[in-house]
Amino acid sequence: MIRSIILAASAIALAVAAPASAAEMRVKVAGKSAAEVRAEIVKAASTVCWQDIRGEALAGYMYPACIRASVNDAVAKINNPALTAYNASNPASTVSR
Repeated sequence: MIRSIILAASAIALAVAAPASAAEMRVKVAGKSAAEVRAEIVKAASTVCWQDIRGEALAGYMYPACIRASVNDAVAKINNPALTAYNASNPASTVSR
């Protein structure tokens, strides 16, 4: 089982270019349920995305898209069927800033 994943988030450019930097966070997944792992991934994506896009003119629009893309990417990299199914059944997670 994968013990941790590096969540590399890149901002999604909607109408403006995204910042050049991409932050990373490590999320420990050992011994956690799919719901707990996904919650940790969403929390990490929220932090990383906000760091990447704050100050952008369209940050309010870019932020939710960045979180969704980052969470989906991290879940795909973990490649755990239970986590993938849980993520698919809970697609609309938005974290407000």
